[in-house]
Amino acid sequence: MEWTKTYIEKLGGWAYLMPNPKQKDDSGHDLPPILLAEFKAADNASEKKTVCCYAHLDVQPAAKEDGWDSDPFVLTEKDEKLFGRGSTDDKGPALSWLWVIEAHRKLNIDLPVNIKLMFEGMEESGSDGMDEAIHMLSKEDKFLFDVDFFCISDNYWLGAKTPCLTYGLRGLAYFSVSVKCCEQDLHSGVLGGTVHESMTDLVQLMSSLIDSQGKILVPGIMDDVAPVTPGKSALDVLSYEFVPSI
Repeated sequence: MEWTKTYIEKLGGWAYLMPNPKQKDDSGHDLPPILLAEFKAADNASEKKTVCCYAHLDVQPAAKEDGWDSDPFVLTEKDEKLFGRGSTDDKGPALSWLWVIEAHRKLNIDLPVNIKLMFEGMEESGSDGMDEAIHMLSKEDKFLFDVDFFCISDNYWLGAKTPCLTYGLRGLAYFSVSVKCCEQDLHSGVLGGTVHESMTDLVQLMSSLIDSQGKILVPGIMDDVAPVTPGKSALDVLSYEFVPSI
């Protein structure tokens, strides 16, 4: 986080390490800050749109014995490819935004939009604190209030020369259910079948949520979901050759 903040400032951007609103995780460990940054267009900034680019700088654990050919935490080039934990998910994409800005600076080309960056360090652990941060930063005159578009830099390519442009994500919704049963063990040979077990009750409840084909059975849950049109089907993939212009 500190390294990225320094790099942003070297490029002439504004950067701030916002303390994580949750401060500590469930185990009492300090949570990393959330990095906020901004690059304004030099000309007519107030008339240009503002794009906020989200990315995360944390990664999953990795060790060479997991199957890596090189140290996962030492960026290694091989056959014109970069190997290292986070080169794809998500340090590489996060850094790419700064490379784009750096290229514009070196070529003396003004930014076509105002760019804001929101980089976190807890994505791989459930994004602790991000909900609270977004709620605060979306209020009037706060960091996210004037953002016109959001771009998530955490996706895939369909091949070596075919990028994937994702314009929608499923999102996540968390629910919990608990079933209370007896406080002591009951011998199955004596009481089995005569007393309801919480495990079987819970299995019954969970199985009522979705069928064997993956259809969600919760009444009304799809009422506000627009049907997928043929032109937007996942099977209709637009492929093209990608040639960097810089």
